[in-house]
Amino acid sequence: MNTHVATNQMPLFVQRLDRLRKLDSAAHAALIEALPWLTEYLTDESEFTTLADIVAEVAGEAPETAGRLAERVKVQPEIVADIQGFRRWVIHGLKHRSDSTQMLRHFETSDPLAFADHRASSHTEHLLRRREALCHYIAGFGFDDMAIDLHEPISKGVPQPSLTVSPMGMQFPRRFASEHPEERDILYRAMLAHAAAHLRFSPLERPIGNRRPNLVALTALIEDARVERLMLQEHPGLHAVWDRFHTASKEKSGFDLAGLMARLSRALHDPTYDDPNPWVQKGRELFEEAAAENLHDVSSFDRLARELTLAVGKMRLQLPRHYRPSPIYRDDNSLLWGEDQALPVDDSIEPEIEPIEYRPAEEVPVEQDLSGVDPRRRYRYPEWDHQLLELREEWTTVLEDAPDLRQAQSSRAKPVRGIRESLKGSERIPDRSIRLKRLPEGDDLDLNAVIDNAVEQRAGIAPDGRIFGRHGRRPKSTSIIVLMDLSVSTDRFVPGSFTRVIDLEKQAAVAVTEALDSEHNRVAVHGFASNGRHEVNYYCVKGFNEPFDDARHKRLEGLTSRLSTRMGAALRHAGALLEKEISDNKIILLLTDGEPSDIDVVDEDYLIEDAHNAVVTAAAKQVRTFCLTLDRRADDYVRRIFGSRNYLISERASTFTDFAGSALVRMLAP
Repeated sequence: MNTHVATNQMPLFVQRLDRLRKLDSAAHAALIEALPWLTEYLTDESEFTTLADIVAEVAGEAPETAGRLAERVKVQPEIVADIQGFRRWVIHGLKHRSDSTQMLRHFETSDPLAFADHRASSHTEHLLRRREALCHYIAGFGFDDMAIDLHEPISKGVPQPSLTVSPMGMQFPRRFASEHPEERDILYRAMLAHAAAHLRFSPLERPIGNRRPNLVALTALIEDARVERLMLQEHPGLHAVWDRFHTASKEKSGFDLAGLMARLSRALHDPTYDDPNPWVQKGRELFEEAAAENLHDVSSFDRLARELTLAVGKMRLQLPRHYRPSPIYRDDNSLLWGEDQALPVDDSIEPEIEPIEYRPAEEVPVEQDLSGVDPRRRYRYPEWDHQLLELREEWTTVLEDAPDLRQAQSSRAKPVRGIRESLKGSERIPDRSIRLKRLPEGDDLDLNAVIDNAVEQRAGIAPDGRIFGRHGRRPKSTSIIVLMDLSVSTDRFVPGSFTRVIDLEKQAAVAVTEALDSEHNRVAVHGFASNGRHEVNYYCVKGFNEPFDDARHKRLEGLTSRLSTRMGAALRHAGALLEKEISDNKIILLLTDGEPSDIDVVDEDYLIEDAHNAVVTAAAKQVRTFCLTLDRRADDYVRRIFGSRNYLISERASTFTDFAGSALVRMLAP
């Protein structure tokens, strides 16, 4: 392939290559050299452009890594055959940005094709969509701070790992045996219930000592059965959840050690299951004897496991290399053992030597120097990748604090009477829970009053005549966040005036706050400016519970224009704050002067689509978002982000504050 001719046929690709050259000339040169071989794996301009965008994103965020990445593409061009899988692999590597060594190792040695497993991607998306519900499920067992995450992707052909549990959270495999979402939902619940059983009843992080792998695995199997038996005493309904996964038998599982252990697991769970194997029968008898005495006596079950392991040694059976506990919902039992590892496989079972517990002497606490500690609160949010059609989990970091209170020219405005007057018509809304009856006029008939009037007429009594009813009205409550774009572009003058954009935003924020803040309305004034995905600065000028007094006015006046506009992250944080409010209306009023942008983003559509996803996600949680912008050319992108009815464009400085009132009227309309 002639590189010069090919690139001339791809003007967009050439444009992205030029951007990459400015970011990292070495990565650009390596990618140019790889072009003749890439044509075998990339089919059209969009895929070449995507590849250039990916390398440029790495160059902007981790310059020390971009050259290595481009070199690997040159040496192994086949890794880009599935460009979206390659994109997932790169994004996963960038999550290790805080550890440059680990990130470099990822790009140099890990397998990009592991991220091209579309079945695993589908299962992962399904699990992440259920994550919030699963957190509620495990909270029902008393664990309300458990994090749910995923194992690292693994290459095709390698068995998926089991669930890993720790006191702080769980890591799920990325691919499951079943293709049916309903079956996977039941499997998730079975996994969580089993993990809860361990966390409630198992002694954690015991020293392995000199236990051999067979003994470790059998001790864990017996412990699985013990804690499940205890869990069933409190939650008998879990038996049916776990039962559907106990399918081991002589025909299905065979006579190797893994198969016999699976059959023993079923025998200990299902009293109706009859297994002909003497070792399985012996394990069931010993377990029931120990359970009848005391299910809480861990030492008796340890002796049981040791006796079964001796019998296994006589049969000369060993665990397979990629042993996974059975049935599939059970975890890898790593939480049972400390950090020391078991010794290599051995047929014999030696007496266990318990290490002496060492407790270091108490140290005198040293006074810490906190001068270099960043006191800002950190919040992690996902970000929408419109090319992969999936969320990049915990991709952005919002840093929340109060703004710098430096002196600035006052932009304090008097309350705008027009806004307050225009909102009077929407102060009360019909409430179906309030029913006014027996009225002389109304919206519909009051059937009980009609019947009473008919009875009175038949009885010769003059009827009352008040036979109508209607819904009552009550003051509606509103929680609104006025969210100000504080990016560097807001320092410019509005065309045709000598007023800066940021001053107009401040005036509009004052007008809206003083017009709305009342007994039934709660108003907060916030601002944001970003410096890449790791630093989305979020400023709280006025909280919902704070009065709009001189101190808050001073905070507002101290805001300055700087940095960039990562709109989606700010909208997600504002939406999360509004979720905690109890109001009829929850509204984000965004004041801005341009489209979202940031220093670490190359794709022009990326942040626009992410902001749209943030708006849609907020709407699903009953949070409405409205945009008021001063960008005359904003119609296309604000329509994509907010929808056709949720934005206004003000072309003149004189109308901006009035338009803010119009936006509120539209959002508060019944």
